[in-house]
Amino acid sequence: MRTQADIIEKLTRFGSGQEPDMDVAGAALLAGAVDRPALPLARYHRHQKNLCAKVGAYARVDDGPVPVAVMIDALRQVLARHYGYGGGESEGTDEDDFDLSRVIDSRTGSSEALAILYATTARHLGWDAQLIHIPGRMLIRLQGQGERLVADPLGDGRTLEPADIRAMLKAFDGNDAELEPDGLRVLDDREALLRLLAGRKSVLLRAKRLEEAAFILDLALRIAPDEPTLWRECGLLNARLDRIQAAVEALEEYLRLGAGDQARYNTTILLQELRARLT
Repeated sequence: MRTQADIIEKLTRFGSGQEPDMDVAGAALLAGAVDRPALPLARYHRHQKNLCAKVGAYARVDDGPVPVAVMIDALRQVLARHYGYGGGESEGTDEDDFDLSRVIDSRTGSSEALAILYATTARHLGWDAQLIHIPGRMLIRLQGQGERLVADPLGDGRTLEPADIRAMLKAFDGNDAELEPDGLRVLDDREALLRLLAGRKSVLLRAKRLEEAAFILDLALRIAPDEPTLWRECGLLNARLDRIQAAVEALEEYLRLGAGDQARYNTTILLQELRARLT
């Protein structure tokens, strides 16, 4: 029987690149099962295989290379229109929106969960699909035969023009926000999983469920122990929970891994205050 410790170990190995056969959707399903170890994950893997089969059939992959526009249309027709995957009313404000198994059950999720599902489906068909981040949104980019197009899984898989992406940026960051030439940041699978976990953690923090948020943050640190910002968040959250020793250790690790001058100064001041509370 799978245990929570088993799940955490596999996710730790995924984060360090020692689980080459696990894709990001598989890791996301495992992360959602961390507090439900008995979750029957095989059912969700079967659903993913079914998605691939239907998308592949729609795109007629057996007939030869598939144009990028057809790839996106096939994903959209199957995931958004046939199965009804979308953002729903919450659009990332509910904890379940960041749990891939619950997203598959409800067909409703955050941009992070939906993008992971779209990209994984495309990749299983041999298509070149990248996960793209802009502030407040995760998108996918498909490319092949000298073409590349960006699609919005949260927006029913529609193709985006640069003007559409600029509008998203302005809606999130204000009217002064602009799309830079390198503004579409490609995420590796570990980064995409961390963003999924960060979304879940943010929901928990807004609901003042600090213990649960700390658990998710600890899981993120198991996946990416070399990520300084996670250690800083860990230190601040442990301080809020009055776990002073744990907060001190986390902030010391943040400084050890490297921080900017202003961040280092602020963290050093906070560390002095926390150490004083230990004496």
